[in-house]
Amino acid sequence: MGKNINSKLMLSAKPLKRLSQATTTAALGFAMLAAIGIDPAQAVNLKTLNISGNFAPATLDGSVGLPVNLANGSFNGTYTVDVDQLPASSSFVGLTSWTVNLVNNNTVLRTLSNSFAGNTAYIQENILAFADAGLLTKQNHDLYSLELYFDRNFTGIGSTNDGKFLDNSNLGSVQNSDITAVIFAKSEPVPEPQTFAGTVVVATICL
Repeated sequence: MGKNINSKLMLSAKPLKRLSQATTTAALGFAMLAAIGIDPAQAVNLKTLNISGNFAPATLDGSVGLPVNLANGSFNGTYTVDVDQLPASSSFVGLTSWTVNLVNNNTVLRTLSNSFAGNTAYIQENILAFADAGLLTKQNHDLYSLELYFDRNFTGIGSTNDGKFLDNSNLGSVQNSDITAVIFAKSEPVPEPQTFAGTVVVATICL
């Protein structure tokens, strides 16, 4: 039985064949991650990275809720992680901080952030994931998650055309489970600020 439970908790980087299978896997994964924390005092090499990307122009027929509103939209933000723990080939590496805005028509429709209760984020193998599972209980299975699938041995830098935004929420008495595909995503280091000394040198050379 132990092996079956562990296998359900592991998120697969491969496209899932059925939507119900995707929502179940994500819910179990994020429920487990909600209990995982990281002590900043133990972090050795914290790096902040930019994350950005675009959603597909349309969702599947019959989709409702946030995925429909995000069609042809985008996302952007930053996250911080201890890169000395990457690549995370056999464990979950929790992010120390993150803020990712989901946007369409210059309007932020939802923000995933460590500033909000119930939000969690991690890197595991080639998966970078952000989620709002604040209402995830035995009775209420509300879950929003952005999952990006990069190449193997992901260390925070790279691009991909593979990912999804998952909306598994209760709309009144109706359980909603819809997905918007991510058609492009990029993770890259935040540019280092230019120092005053460097500016002086450049100005002197130009003169």
